[in-house]
Amino acid sequence: MSKPKSPANVVVLGGGGAGARIARTLAQQLGGAKVTLIEAREYYLMGPFACLLEDKVPISYDRLFANTTGTVVHGTATSIVRNTDQRSGHVSLDSGDVWEGPLAFPRAKAAALEHISEWRENIKNAQGVAIVGGGPVGAEIAGEIRDIYPDKKMALVERENHLFVSRYPDKYRIDADKRWKERNISLIFEDEIEEVPPFPASGATPWFDFLVIVMSHIPTRGGRPNTAVVSTLGPGLLSEEGYIKADPHLQVKGLPGIFVGGDVLDWQEVKQVAKVPGHISVVVANVKSFIRNKRQTAIYNGTFELIVVTNGANGGVAFIDKLWGCISATLLRR
Repeated sequence: MSKPKSPANVVVLGGGGAGARIARTLAQQLGGAKVTLIEAREYYLMGPFACLLEDKVPISYDRLFANTTGTVVHGTATSIVRNTDQRSGHVSLDSGDVWEGPLAFPRAKAAALEHISEWRENIKNAQGVAIVGGGPVGAEIAGEIRDIYPDKKMALVERENHLFVSRYPDKYRIDADKRWKERNISLIFEDEIEEVPPFPASGATPWFDFLVIVMSHIPTRGGRPNTAVVSTLGPGLLSEEGYIKADPHLQVKGLPGIFVGGDVLDWQEVKQVAKVPGHISVVVANVKSFIRNKRQTAIYNGTFELIVVTNGANGGVAFIDKLWGCISATLLRR
C-alpha cells in the first residue's frame, strides 16, 4: 500500500469518548504521522455525574499519546479554514464552555475538583433535590443520591410522559418509572422548568428549599452539541439541533478529509457511548484511506439500541433492541 510522500498531519477536535480514542488509534496506526488532539479541558471525566457523589477524579490526558507522536493542545476551536487543495488547512483556537449547572466543570483540574466539592456540599445540605431532565443521566444521578441520602426529598422533572426518550418502547419506560418511584423519587411528567433558579431556591415548589440539578446529557437539559466551529466551513453542515451532517463514510457532507464521530454526529440513533466503537472503526479506516489517497470504503450502518441505566449501586433497568425487544431488571454491585 502506498504511503504519503510527507508525514500526515491529523487534527482531532474534542477529547471525549470518541475523539480521544480516535486520536490515539490514528497515532498508533499512522507511523510517522503527527496527530494533534485539541481539547479545552485538562482532563477527561468518565461518567461525569458520578464525580459529584463519589471519589472519582478527572483523568489527565498526559498519558494519552504514550509511545506515539501525538500531541494534546488545550484550547477551543473557533474556526476551520480549508486550503485550495481541499486536503489541508488550519484550525484557530479560543476559549469558552458550553455546560450549565453542576456539570459546568472548569478547565483546570484543580478548579474542577473544587467545583465538585462545592456541589457535593450543595447536595448534602439541600432539603430536597429536583433533577431537571428524566433521561438516563438524570435518572442515574437520582439513584446515586438516593443511595447516599435515603430520606432526602427528590423529584425528576421530565417534559415527556415517561422517563427516557420515546425511541425506547413504552413497556421499558413504564417499568423504569415504576422502579424509580419505588425508591421514593417523585416523577413529574409533561412539565419543565424554563428558568432554573439559583441554589438555594424557595417558593417554586411546596418543598421549602430545594436544589435544582441540571444534567448535561441529551435529552436532559444542559449540554448541547458544541459544533458552531463547523459552521465556519460553510452553510448547511449542521442539523436544526446543531449536530454535524455526515455521509455513510462519516465524512462531513461535501468536505473530503473531514470526518465526524461521537455524540455530535447527526444520525438516527440515541446518543450514548455504546455507539462510539462503531464510529471509531469507520472514522479511523477512512482517515487512513484518505491520507494514502485511497477511496474511502468503510461504511457506518448504525447499530441496534442498547441501554443500561443504573438506579443506585444495586439496581437498574436494561433494554436490548433485538428480536421483540428484551427488557430486564439489572442487579449491579460495585
